[in-house]
Amino acid sequence: MGVVNVGELKPSISGKRTFRPTSTIRHATEWPISDVSSDLTVEVGGSTFALHKFPLVSRSGRIRKLLLECKDSKTARISIPHIPGGAAAFEAAAKFCYGIHVDINLSNVAMLRCASHFLEMTEEFADKNLESRAESYLAHTVLTSIPNSIAVLHTCETLTPALSPEEISNLVPRLISAIANNACKEQLASGLLKLDHTYPSKLAIPSSGPDTPPNWWGKSLAVLSLDFFHRVLTAVKSKGLKQDVISNILINYAHNSLQGIAIRDPQLVKGSLLVVDFELQKRQRVIVETIVGLLPTQSRKSPVPMAFLSSLLKTAIAASAANSCRSDLERRIGLQLDQAILEDVLIPAHAHGSNPTMYDTDSILRIFSFFLNLDDDDDDDDGNHHQFRGEEGEMIYDFDSPGSPKQSSILKVSKLLDNYLAEVALDSNLLPTKFIALAELLPDHARIVSDGLYRAVDIFLKVSPYLRLSHILHEPF
Repeated sequence: MGVVNVGELKPSISGKRTFRPTSTIRHATEWPISDVSSDLTVEVGGSTFALHKFPLVSRSGRIRKLLLECKDSKTARISIPHIPGGAAAFEAAAKFCYGIHVDINLSNVAMLRCASHFLEMTEEFADKNLESRAESYLAHTVLTSIPNSIAVLHTCETLTPALSPEEISNLVPRLISAIANNACKEQLASGLLKLDHTYPSKLAIPSSGPDTPPNWWGKSLAVLSLDFFHRVLTAVKSKGLKQDVISNILINYAHNSLQGIAIRDPQLVKGSLLVVDFELQKRQRVIVETIVGLLPTQSRKSPVPMAFLSSLLKTAIAASAANSCRSDLERRIGLQLDQAILEDVLIPAHAHGSNPTMYDTDSILRIFSFFLNLDDDDDDDDGNHHQFRGEEGEMIYDFDSPGSPKQSSILKVSKLLDNYLAEVALDSNLLPTKFIALAELLPDHARIVSDGLYRAVDIFLKVSPYLRLSHILHEPF
């Protein structure tokens, strides 16, 4: 706030005192409003304010109580170490007590609302006190707007350590609830407008894709901390926000937060050292696990794009995420595998050892099994499996089962697998048992032609140092 001299506090045209700060350091502040010397010293953190009792006690219940506890009735020294917003918040509140105009805006309304509540600047002590002013701004400007609510919620992150449980339970949930309620109102308005074919919807919430408007409110959520983002997404999901909108929000947040982690290039594995920022890896592990936990319900018709799921899985593996997180992603990818391209299933391996493989073939085995419902845990409601074994023990898939993928999807996936086999066959560290397990994954009738499989086998025979011709001849595909 700085040292203020008498000449700097001249009455304005409106009759209120105006404040023109000086360049003096504020650690030993003097703030006289007349020839009367200061009779109150307030310590806030590392700052000291030399003020006057009357303006402050006339508007602040807390300062009034603190002064009643002081023994010296003429001059007093009080400490307010835990005020939300620190010295900056107290300075603004003190200015308000002196009648100096304090501009309330999106960047300071949370601080002023919490500080005024802490200082007990209520209507009990003065009309139109600071708490009611801040509350009015919240009600009319912030809580009615999604972007404004997000902006103010973001400012609360710097205040959270200093807020009491009462203040946290008062302001933060109100902002989150406002975001969720207004988002669902926009969604409802969009749906109603779409019923009128004459007028296009101006409030239509964008679905996943490149056509998202630059001012879409969902993009604003990227500024929030992971904790606040999780709370907002949980709230909007509980209100029934569409799954494609949830998906788009998660994609945007992941794009802005999951950056910089080392995901090694499979083409550079040999002779290369992987440098990992372990602190970054730890942070991103928490982020990816949180995002996966917020994904829409698993299904074959999920609105979550395959490319996004694949990127999440690659990041989850690189960040050493929990097995449950990786398994969730593998299942999601498996359920939508007919939408995948080769790049989506080329998952870099992050195993250590003398002969590391280029790709994580174990993950791909599980993904293809999820697609075919070959895992033991993926049952019908009545407990029946979609697969059984033939006389020689080979896996036979029941295409007529209600939960089975369509024949057209099976054909797409068979081509994808053959292309994948041709790619991983180039890895000289891939064990024959792994290659054979992948090649045998699909039943014979899943392929119309086997040219792609034969091509992959031919590549593997030429590249693999492990193979002997006699071994291949005794291991039928």
